[in-house]
Amino acid sequence: MNLGHSPKFPYWARHTALMSLVGLLFLFVLDKSIDAYTRHGQSVVMPRLSGVDASLALQQLEAIGLVGIINDTLYVEDAIPGSVCLQDPAENSEVKEGRTVYLSIVSGDVPMIRLPNLVDVSLRKATMDLKRLGLQVGDISTRPDIAHNVVLGVRLQGRSISVGTLVAKGTKLDLEVGINVPDLLIPIPDLVGLSIDEARMLLHENSLFMGKIREDSTITQTDRTLIIRQSPDPSSEELIRTLTPIDVWIAPE
Repeated sequence: MNLGHSPKFPYWARHTALMSLVGLLFLFVLDKSIDAYTRHGQSVVMPRLSGVDASLALQQLEAIGLVGIINDTLYVEDAIPGSVCLQDPAENSEVKEGRTVYLSIVSGDVPMIRLPNLVDVSLRKATMDLKRLGLQVGDISTRPDIAHNVVLGVRLQGRSISVGTLVAKGTKLDLEVGINVPDLLIPIPDLVGLSIDEARMLLHENSLFMGKIREDSTITQTDRTLIIRQSPDPSSEELIRTLTPIDVWIAPE
């Protein structure tokens, strides 16, 4: 017996090893082929369609092998009517050719909102209800009443309006609020960094009033919606009487 040589593999072992190698090679090639098929010419990147005219957006989608459908219209303040405001799938998404893309288009018609019941509602809740419906709080006037900081009436361009009145979305409504406070000395609230609406709310909760709203020309590159200065100054730690107006400054346009 020759011990210097390794015994030969049986035929069945060599055949099994060869078949296994061929199977692995086949699976590798199949995987690469499927990957190449699904990627090559079968997927596209969603373009940005926001602000694009609806007809042009549909043409653009068709040109890259997608199907555009307008499924909704929305009112968007300051947006161009007929332009795309929402898209699904979102921009930069990778999608298959032939995919349906749903578009929402800006409506040219301002929606009408039914005025909710604001009378005998607290000023804070009335403000929140109006904002939720897309309406704005305009001027806030007061008159003596046992119901402190409660809405007594709603006005539109100087005329009283009642619950259920239809008003255009974005309309400013003036509120008449009851006030019932004694003549007291109170700390000056800090309004810097607040919006005008937030400041008005805080002032009324402290039985004070918004005075003049002015522009500070020495300030640049500041958010114009926020208060940057006020008088009296809260850092003075002085006390002021209730019903005192507070003047504020915002950045110029």
